[in-house]
Amino acid sequence: MTWSFFNTRDGKLSVRPLEALPEEEAAPWTDRAPPGGLGVTGSLGREDRLGWVDLPLTASRELPEYVRLRDELLAEGFERLVVVAIGGSALAPRALVSGLPRGRGLAVDFLDSLAPEAVLDTLRPDRQRRTIFLVASKSGTTVETRALEAVIHGTLRGAGAVPGRQFLAVTDPGTPLHRWADRAGYRARFAGKVDVGGRFSALSAFGLLPAVLAGCELGEELSGVRRVREALDAAGVAGEPAVRLGSLLAGLRAAGRWQAHLTAAPGWEGVLPWLEQLFAESTGKQGTGILPVVCEWPHPERLADTSLVIHLGPAEDGDRERLEAGAAAGVPAIHCPPDPSGRLAFLFRWQIAVAVAAFRLGMDPYDQPDVEDAKTATRRLAASPESAPQPPDVSDSDVREFLTEAAAGGLVVNAFGHRTRMSEGLVHALQRQLAARFRVTPAIGFGSGLLHSLGQIEKGGPPDLAVLMLTWDPGPDVLIPPSPELPSALAGLGIGEFARLQAAADYSELKRRGRRVLWLDAALPGLGGLAELTTRLITLSA
Repeated sequence: MTWSFFNTRDGKLSVRPLEALPEEEAAPWTDRAPPGGLGVTGSLGREDRLGWVDLPLTASRELPEYVRLRDELLAEGFERLVVVAIGGSALAPRALVSGLPRGRGLAVDFLDSLAPEAVLDTLRPDRQRRTIFLVASKSGTTVETRALEAVIHGTLRGAGAVPGRQFLAVTDPGTPLHRWADRAGYRARFAGKVDVGGRFSALSAFGLLPAVLAGCELGEELSGVRRVREALDAAGVAGEPAVRLGSLLAGLRAAGRWQAHLTAAPGWEGVLPWLEQLFAESTGKQGTGILPVVCEWPHPERLADTSLVIHLGPAEDGDRERLEAGAAAGVPAIHCPPDPSGRLAFLFRWQIAVAVAAFRLGMDPYDQPDVEDAKTATRRLAASPESAPQPPDVSDSDVREFLTEAAAGGLVVNAFGHRTRMSEGLVHALQRQLAARFRVTPAIGFGSGLLHSLGQIEKGGPPDLAVLMLTWDPGPDVLIPPSPELPSALAGLGIGEFARLQAAADYSELKRRGRRVLWLDAALPGLGGLAELTTRLITLSA
């Protein structure tokens, strides 16, 4: 496998495999070796978070149980799996299901936001009885996931179903979800590992169980990632490209290259949101970090001097020429082609790379302190919704001034609404316009899930990172029923209303930290509201 680095040296284009980079560019890891020989010294806090290092050696043990469950569900006539999760618990299985070959299995959907229209579509009466709901939360307390679970549970019970038969749970041992699954008679409960953080859990039950239920055959994949892991013990880390990549990323960040534009070949797009969270939460703290910007192929002349490009998957149809052209124009690029050992090995190597980069930058890759602060603020507002801040009146001149100032640093667009093909198209059109006009390509987050990924780097990352918040009325809401598993303040709130409180809490936290933030709210509901906002912004930046 060859992961390559494109840059200019002495005014000439240079393309080199990562293993061949000299130590001054990507020094091999030489610190004290912990379990797994990766040179990643574990969490800087009290918790041991290094369990992911050994998952390639043990993950195959659970595979027969997952396959038996899949066959059982299909034999009983179930046709559809809905993964009810948010953050890493949803992003890891999506990265696998979207790119691995699939055979006999369940159709799979993800309910990973508080968008009422997504909930209503998931719970269409004609789909309910043939659907299995997999509730996934490491802590067992993820409030978005538990609220969605309560809505689904109440809907099924109201329709005369026995909800427990249609529910599975994945959570760490001893969590509230772990106990609830037993009391509520869930069909099966699977345990996570307490020493594996959410965004490093792709090779645990959080990633593998949904993939198997969806028909992915993982035998060869698990053998491939095991070989990669065993090679680290046998040969050490000096020649491992992922370790070199982590050192290279830290070096580029130290040199001012902190906006990583992430692109992907067809079939690899599903990995990008997973990698986005891995970057944002692992490195975006202590006033620094690498901002992940998922985007189309960027034009080099539209990129700031703080940019680099990372391309995942094959380099096809002129992709290599684009990498070379960007590097020749002064934008360093990294190409990560498919791993011959499989997609699981690809994800495992990226976990190594980002963990090493974080440690090289002097931070703990396994915590996300600023995400927790936003959750606390949301709980406070849910108890007294009348105290929530409201969108300010913003003039056109205010918008222009904000965008001009944001161009001097970096920008994140938080679109607090349903992520669909249409809504993505609207926001990516805005992304292209801002890149062309201001040479700033914003990272884009959708729905409540952005709080579990980009939300960390927005609050804990570089001080010159600005945030543009977009909100709109989603339309008909879905009430959250009373549940012993939820804070009492949520009972009677709508799912969309709760998401609105999250946006308000996020705004409060950003303002409290002195971040540059602009909140725009639409007059129109639904997709028309987002179109209203993006049209205004595109017009003002023309």
